Amino acid sequence: ESLLQSGATWMRTDILWSLTEPSNTSSANYDWNYADQVFGSGLGRTPMRIIGTIRTAPSWAVTDPTKPDSPINPAHMPEFLEFVGALVERFDGDGYQDAPGSPVVEYWEFYNEPDRKLNSSNGRWGNHGKYYAEMLSKVYPIVKARNPNAKVVFGGLAYDFFENEGGPFVRSFLDDVLAAGGASYFDIFNFHAYASYAHNWLPGGAQASGPGLLQKSEYLRAKLNALSIYKPMIITEAGWHSDDHPNYAANEEIQARYVVQLYTQSLAADLDMMIWWMLYDPSDWGMDNGLTTDDSPPRRKPSFLAYQTVVNMMTYKKFSRTLSEQETNNRAIEAYEFRNPTSGQPLYVSWLNPVTATGSSTLSIIAEEVRMTDIYGASTGIILDNDDGANDGRVAVPITSQPKYIEVAR
Repeated sequence: ESLLQSGATWMRTDILWSLTEPSNTSSANYDWNYADQVFGSGLGRTPMRIIGTIRTAPSWAVTDPTKPDSPINPAHMPEFLEFVGALVERFDGDGYQDAPGSPVVEYWEFYNEPDRKLNSSNGRWGNHGKYYAEMLSKVYPIVKARNPNAKVVFGGLAYDFFENEGGPFVRSFLDDVLAAGGASYFDIFNFHAYASYAHNWLPGGAQASGPGLLQKSEYLRAKLNALSIYKPMIITEAGWHSDDHPNYAANEEIQARYVVQLYTQSLAADLDMMIWWMLYDPSDWGMDNGLTTDDSPPRRKPSFLAYQTVVNMMTYKKFSRTLSEQETNNRAIEAYEFRNPTSGQPLYVSWLNPVTATGSSTLSIIAEEVRMTDIYGASTGIILDNDDGANDGRVAVPITSQPKYIEVAR
């Protein structure tokens, strides 16, 4: 219910090979109960577009039986390809060998954060970019043969917290995949973005502030384009938590602010979509990134309302430009201009960095009148040109660390 009422139009969920084919038999014997529950819940027959993330191989199929997301043993690649083909066929909605109700899934992602190094907890493909590209080259024609409308999605790259920073992610993984010709075997490029690593992408490094999603997107797009690779780009994980982590102070209000910041930057980055991680809190195995709690029944956090509001305010708006520091007159202010494609009416989204900043600054907007809306959808009034004492064709808008929606009146 919360998923449908949030306004989201995309959902990402794992499909585990290990649950579907736990035993290796001479004739494949698939247990589709889990997949059918996930995709047959009705979501596959709504406008909700689903990304199925194929991951977690059975212990008999991987190079390291203790690490289910490690590379597939080459001897068992044929079984993996057989599984992928059966999976895509089951959820193509064509009436042949379909799951009950014929739910449709047309986006298939191959592994989650595959750039994690093998020699780490839950080790993955990070040291084997060439083999990951080879795997894509084998699954791509099978996916297309089973469903010509299906899209192969690159496994969402962490592309942060690299080995030289003490992390588990291999910086060269993407380069290795591309050098091995992997770009020919995916339709959509995919990565993750978390503000805790924004210093990798912002000018000024550790001293900079801001979520960094836009800058990371620009870096990765430029990297691909330099190799004449032009693909749609998405983010299948971005978000923030509401609990007070010792290294990353937060609360429910801070989390709600990040909802607006991250989605605004994803639109400015010309991404096809961005998925918030996650809908509900992950109980006792992670930080509270959910838009709702894991209580029974779940409680919707302020971030849930902020999510609904950003959908209502930004759907069908077209990104126009990022305001320069010369225009904002304060490098701590971020401001983005969008326009209604029908009326041309401007809408600005702006905030003061960092996300925990106190105090306020002023943004001068060319307008006679603006309507203000807060991140929860509440109107906070109208500001007129001469409210600042000067009738100069500009409106002085107070900007704080809670983002503002600023609509220029006709």
